[in-house]
Amino acid sequence: MRPVVNMTVDSSKFDTAMKQYLMTTSRDLHKAVNSRFFYLMVRLFVLVPPKSPGQERRRIADYLGAPAGNINRKSKKTGKRIGTSRILRRVHLIAQAKAAKNPTQNLNGGKGLYGKTMKAVASALMKKSIASVGYLRSAVVKSIRIYNRGFTQFQRPKWKPLSKPASYKPPKKTNAALVAMANQYGLPEENVAVHRGTVAHGLQAVPGFNPHAFVSMRTGISDNQYNRVSEIYNTAMQRAMDDETMELTNHMTEALLANGKVLEDNGIAIK
Repeated sequence: MRPVVNMTVDSSKFDTAMKQYLMTTSRDLHKAVNSRFFYLMVRLFVLVPPKSPGQERRRIADYLGAPAGNINRKSKKTGKRIGTSRILRRVHLIAQAKAAKNPTQNLNGGKGLYGKTMKAVASALMKKSIASVGYLRSAVVKSIRIYNRGFTQFQRPKWKPLSKPASYKPPKKTNAALVAMANQYGLPEENVAVHRGTVAHGLQAVPGFNPHAFVSMRTGISDNQYNRVSEIYNTAMQRAMDDETMELTNHMTEALLANGKVLEDNGIAIK
């Protein structure tokens, strides 16, 4: 069973601002709650590290692909310098160490990985490591889609055919709120993969006396990573709540100023 990520944050200021906002908004209460919860989760998405998934993928690729031996090594048979595909790299050493620690594997009679087997295992390790970038954001994407089913990440430039076939579908437009949030925090518009190992459940607010929204996220992490992952989520969610509180306060201030101007325009002085 995937562990539930518990977020422990101080939401007192956000709760106070939210109550005041709901008293001033003209929207239906349940719609207002769902809308603000959506914006809160979008903030969480952009605040969960890494800041640049693309840069982090390149860093991992460079680290695992770094040569671990003599790159000028020559073949014993031909005396020529070996090709780049046969150079010993860090990813090979890590793959070998992982195989040695796994008692359920008896690769090559326990002699270790080499040849085509090593190439396949090292390639799989490299792909898995690169694909895992943004894994924690993946759960947030699924949470956001509870409140906005059509939510998409940043639009990628796609090739447009000269003659569009019947099956051609134009790419969906990037969510405007996501673009605004990324610009606010100065982050690049980079996507992350949506992993099957993350799960999100939640409930939208519905019409009623006390509408409320709820979301629960599960991630496929090992037990020894739980505290670290919780700290990452807690830090990001705390800042998301603080920034959303400021946003709500600004909205209410602008509304008060606008209403005050209307009164002054009608001859009513405000002191």
